[in-house]
Amino acid sequence: MADQNQPKSSPHALRIYLRSETVVILLLLLFFILFSYISSGFFSSSMINVILIIGSELGIIALGVTLLIISGEIDLSVASVFVFSNYVVLICSQFGIPIVFSFFLGIAFGIGAGFLNGFFALRFKIPSFVVTLGFMIFWRAVLAGLTNGEPTYYEGARSRFFDFIGGQVGFIPNQFIWFCALSILFSLILNRTKFGNWIMATGGNIQTARALGVNTYRTKMICFMTCSALAAFSGASFLVRSTYLDPIVATGMELEAIAAAVIGGTILTGGVGSIIGTSICAFLLKEVQVGIATYGIRVEYYNVLVGILLMIATVINNTLIRKFIKI
Repeated sequence: MADQNQPKSSPHALRIYLRSETVVILLLLLFFILFSYISSGFFSSSMINVILIIGSELGIIALGVTLLIISGEIDLSVASVFVFSNYVVLICSQFGIPIVFSFFLGIAFGIGAGFLNGFFALRFKIPSFVVTLGFMIFWRAVLAGLTNGEPTYYEGARSRFFDFIGGQVGFIPNQFIWFCALSILFSLILNRTKFGNWIMATGGNIQTARALGVNTYRTKMICFMTCSALAAFSGASFLVRSTYLDPIVATGMELEAIAAAVIGGTILTGGVGSIIGTSICAFLLKEVQVGIATYGIRVEYYNVLVGILLMIATVINNTLIRKFIKI
């Protein structure tokens, strides 16, 4: 009789337990404890600072990738936009344009790159995978030609703007503060605004969305431009922080951003996703990368682990959660 009087687990409680954010948080804590135990240099303010910096740079890119995937598209050119925006800011500053304006010109380049992605994908009905793969190669090739493949350094004087974008508050980098602000902003947009509903509807069922009056072309175009703008912002911030440009920097980051989105709960077919899950997962991936490096394991095993996590997350997102839980 006592067992019959006990409350049963509600579907809502089960939904909370299986939410991607919960899983990612548990993995984040698990790997943090593991690497703190096995690596003496991992649990330190300097290593945490590194994780916050590189996790924020990846996370800002992944926010845009998440929005775009939810809308039913994908962008493989974000890492190329990231590094090319470095070049735009650098070359503009070398021509005497103040660094503040150069920074915003770098972001403007990202908006333009996103417009090109959306224009070719949507106007000519070319799969965004193909279009953005082409621009990924294009921007990298142009940059390699302009720089001869050699690193280039910012030679101007540092200003307060450098500290505003790439400085620190204690051991907390400003990139992390910018990232948190952007995460909150886009989470609110996705979950609390009409435009967020349009993104979900467009990615979930584009024909139904059109029937309901959603301008799916404009919705996807805005997502393309936002995705590239965030990549450019992250890249321009990297230049302000590091004061140098390396043409090979961020190689493979587009795949990390997609992995962060998918592991964080975004469905590649569109219509379902989590900004918070992506945000947490960006730090999970970089935590694992730094932990592997401090322990002395070859960096190739980081990609192995990311691949395993990605496959597991894809199976869970596309079968268990979508079958048993409506999210």
